[in-house]
Amino acid sequence: MVSSIDEGKIHKVQEDELDTPEYPGFCPQKRLGGTAGCSVWSGDWEGHPDQAILKTFLPGRGWQQETEALSRAGQIQLPANIFCPSILDQQDQPPALLMTRLPGINMALHSIPMPDWSQASRLAAQFLKAWQQQPFKDQDSLPLNRALPQRLESWIEQGSDCLTQEEISVARQRVGDGSIFEGHQRVPCHNDFQPRNWLWNGQSLGIIDFEHAHANHPVFDWVRLELGLWQKMPELRDEFIEEWGGTPEWASPEVIDAVIGIHAIGCIVWGNRHGDKEFIFEGRRILDE
Repeated sequence: MVSSIDEGKIHKVQEDELDTPEYPGFCPQKRLGGTAGCSVWSGDWEGHPDQAILKTFLPGRGWQQETEALSRAGQIQLPANIFCPSILDQQDQPPALLMTRLPGINMALHSIPMPDWSQASRLAAQFLKAWQQQPFKDQDSLPLNRALPQRLESWIEQGSDCLTQEEISVARQRVGDGSIFEGHQRVPCHNDFQPRNWLWNGQSLGIIDFEHAHANHPVFDWVRLELGLWQKMPELRDEFIEEWGGTPEWASPEVIDAVIGIHAIGCIVWGNRHGDKEFIFEGRRILDE
């Protein structure tokens, strides 16, 4: 069984729901991966000269979020060497997207020279800033200074049988009454922005996997970088922020710590529910730092 973790909710997926897909005119050749109810295949699509990508989804918001995100991506002015997949075709029952295949290798799965990391990191900053600053109207009337403490409490309620009082206390202290988020606005977020969703071909950067994309506090797009890539190569953080144009007001150390606290509690609860010791360890490691 695989599961997804998002917004304090857990979704369970049976492995037998991820069989070889059927899609009109598409001939699957290789399963590239997939998590959280998604399955990704490369193959040939009738009438299309290049290989295409078929991504199937279980019923739920993942298909809708990725469809909406990729539909907007074409309207954002990005540098010529930053790419997102384009939708070739789609169906809502069963939910699936047929997309262009981007060039490059997954940066989390290959050895990448440091100069390439530097270049890719700067492109990632350009992409994320453009993505978060695209025209957007927040449909959620609950301000973030109230919504984020509530999100933490939702995780704590679900994890009443696995969280220690110390872990709960640390996370609550970081988030406080939510006043550190006062005046902060939701923006369009990728919500899984990290090298496993970056494709690099030595010159251009491809951004993939938008099934988690929705409006959120902008720091949620920095969390996985703070906890992963930037811990391994801290100089990339400096370059990322330099490319951004300086540290945004909403990315103060206190705000980052608070968002990381919410993320860590979610990791522990998710890991406990699904027997994933790595997730539990990661959440506890984060809170100990």
